[in-house]
Amino acid sequence: MKGLAKGAFSAARRVVRFGGRCGQGRRGPWGGVALFALALVAGAVACGALGQQAGGAPPAAPAAPTRAARPPNVVLIVIDTLRRDHLGCYGETRPLTPALDAFAAAGTLFENCLAASSWTEPSTASLLTGLYPTRHGCHEYARLPDELELLAERLAAQGYRTLGVSGNPNASPQFGFDQGFDAFHFDDRDKAREYEDVTALVGAAERLLAQDDGRPTFLYLHVMNVHGPYLTPPEWRERFRAADARDFPFQNDVWKDVMRKGRVERRADVAPADLADLRARYAAAVAWTDHVLGDFLARRRATAAGADELVVVTADHGEELFDHGGFGHGFTLHREVVDVPLLVRGPGVGAGQRIGAPVSLVDVPATLLDLLGLLPDEAGGAIGDGQTLRPLLGGGEFVRHAPLVAHLERGKQGAAFLLQNWPLRLIETERDYAGRAGVLELFDLDADRDERHDLLASDAERAARMAAALRLHRARLAAQGLSAESTPLTPEQQAQMEALGYGAGGDHP
Repeated sequence: MKGLAKGAFSAARRVVRFGGRCGQGRRGPWGGVALFALALVAGAVACGALGQQAGGAPPAAPAAPTRAARPPNVVLIVIDTLRRDHLGCYGETRPLTPALDAFAAAGTLFENCLAASSWTEPSTASLLTGLYPTRHGCHEYARLPDELELLAERLAAQGYRTLGVSGNPNASPQFGFDQGFDAFHFDDRDKAREYEDVTALVGAAERLLAQDDGRPTFLYLHVMNVHGPYLTPPEWRERFRAADARDFPFQNDVWKDVMRKGRVERRADVAPADLADLRARYAAAVAWTDHVLGDFLARRRATAAGADELVVVTADHGEELFDHGGFGHGFTLHREVVDVPLLVRGPGVGAGQRIGAPVSLVDVPATLLDLLGLLPDEAGGAIGDGQTLRPLLGGGEFVRHAPLVAHLERGKQGAAFLLQNWPLRLIETERDYAGRAGVLELFDLDADRDERHDLLASDAERAARMAAALRLHRARLAAQGLSAESTPLTPEQQAQMEALGYGAGGDHP
């Protein structure tokens, strides 16, 4: 009878499509409500028959499992383009993020988290696989290789319902990011719109979450308003508008001349009033996103299922606001585009902790699986290139097995590789929008968090050691790399990418 029940359970496996705008997930080993109901029926039949075989009356029906007995839900929130230094819990003095600051106080904050790249596709692929971009190969509009195993697939195999909601085309079914999800919401029907508002994405997530079938749930929610053009309701825009600002919108003519055409002489045309406007737009988008997500998290915590959820809030990358003479992201690997927040709250996570040890987004899959008790012993505390951070969360000892890295490969827009061995960070820029090529820069993050003082010439010994380590580590990762297939873009998709700042580089060589 056990075999019969297992057979009935296996026969019921399917993928459920939730609503007209939610794409069917790929390779998700469990289905939806019908599967769960059929599994319960099959289990009841098998248990009843076995009880009668043992003699006597059938056993009493077991008590319904309590909510506490179910593994915790997991919510992974990615705030696209969020600079770490714009959160109050990371030092921002303006009241931009009261909700995220309160979230951090109730959980653990990692002070030094490094993104795996400075734009969405490679960095998010690293977040969901635990592999650096050099290994997963998803650089410029490349589809995730089928042989990659995403966090959603690992959790689905353990009985989780897996839900994805994304507003970014670079983290969407178009490039295989629905792999392992039972349902994935990405709405690209409005070609004139840069992205869905955070309110719409949260609404889509809540509709999916409401279809609870009794399984624990994994939700990946990727919101976009902090990404250019920094969309907010008018009243929020006005709240942060500087009195001395001059209109300087995302991707204006100066922006495009500098970043797309390499006309760095136009940096001189950027006035303080321009930067005041640009930074106010960005700050308003951060505050609006914090407001909406704060309400969402509060509603979740008020539910029985959400009271003990394991929640992670992070970003795929940051944003340059003229810190090093540029704008946007995906052009360099400086700190403003690769230093990201990492906040964790839930079972097994202490409240009010601040952890200074350097970590990476590639550590997230191993950490979540370990906190859930699902990290296989044979994994040795690692998934791909990432390591579980659970020892740090428990105040224990943690040894990093290898230097942290980041990798950018954007064709004409830029190519660079970063190696970090705290406190040193070495950046090798093969080419960039400004026409630089073959440039090495060395920074001491303890003394120079803003990366203003290049130590390459003044500290030649340490620079040589770091350069040798960078080349060795990069070669090792490349030797284990996968081949990702590029996905041709339709004219409509190319226009959407252009609207988001992901152009082909204009006439810049």
